[in-house]
Amino acid sequence: MTVLTNAHTHLELSWLSDYCPPVSGASFVPWIGGLIERRWELRQDWERVYEAAVEDAILELLAAGTTHVGDITLSGKSIGPLLASGLKGIVYVEVLGLHPARLDDYMTGARDIIEKWRPQERNGMQVGLSIHAPYSVHPDLMRKALDYARREALPLCIHVAESPAEFDFFMHDTCPLVDEYYLRFTLSPIQAPHLTPVRYLEQIGALELKPLLAHAIHVTQEDILTIAANECSVVHCPRSNLRLRCGRMPLEAFQVAGVPVYLGTDSRASSPSLDVREEMEVAVALHHGRVPPEAVEALLAQPLPPEPEDQPNE
Repeated sequence: MTVLTNAHTHLELSWLSDYCPPVSGASFVPWIGGLIERRWELRQDWERVYEAAVEDAILELLAAGTTHVGDITLSGKSIGPLLASGLKGIVYVEVLGLHPARLDDYMTGARDIIEKWRPQERNGMQVGLSIHAPYSVHPDLMRKALDYARREALPLCIHVAESPAEFDFFMHDTCPLVDEYYLRFTLSPIQAPHLTPVRYLEQIGALELKPLLAHAIHVTQEDILTIAANECSVVHCPRSNLRLRCGRMPLEAFQVAGVPVYLGTDSRASSPSLDVREEMEVAVALHHGRVPPEAVEALLAQPLPPEPEDQPNE
């Protein structure tokens, strides 16, 4: 079987294709704030909209020749369709939240979805856990989620170091995240640890679970070595990164350090398609002179999760 992996999608957000920034881009923090507001505006229609979006998105993946996918779902609406789709990979149920009084509710919601669907895993599709991002998850919720992932041996995915705003907030306690995210949505900001986001994940015990780290753009050389030492993987979404003005992931440094790298399209809210081959073409241009084209193309052929070497492809 020829493998074609799209390692980072949010299929349930495909209804937001009209919200995707133009090629000239949009700033990350206002974009994510607008995305939250668009979701709120759905109100009672959200289930119908999500279900239709997932159905269309799976058809788009299959039309592109995709064989393996790493999807993230907050609602759980993509799990059943993915289990029945013939695609292999992992669908990660997302947990996030910052209100201290609601931490158990956040965790219970994700756990209930996982425990409903995990016994129904089939066709090479697994159910895992996504802890959204260091800036959007209360540290106590992060610990609860990590404990659950560890206890249940769940595949884990975390967005990290995606935007310069996230890096600046964690290092310096100041950036647009405060005014345009926390205060805009009356959220209590976490206390800036004065560490890089990657070092924060290491300190809180997340990296020892070998998560798939989405984006990993704003990283130091020490961060990259830390990711490598903990045997984590990363997923690179160049079109989303460019359209959200997040910068260029140092792909060449990850490769030198021996970190496995996948390609992903992210959601249709930040990328013009779910065709990971188009992602590869942009990545080749983006890393021209730093990473050989054939090395970028090879990123597409890695199954998610890795298949055992002694297991023949179906």
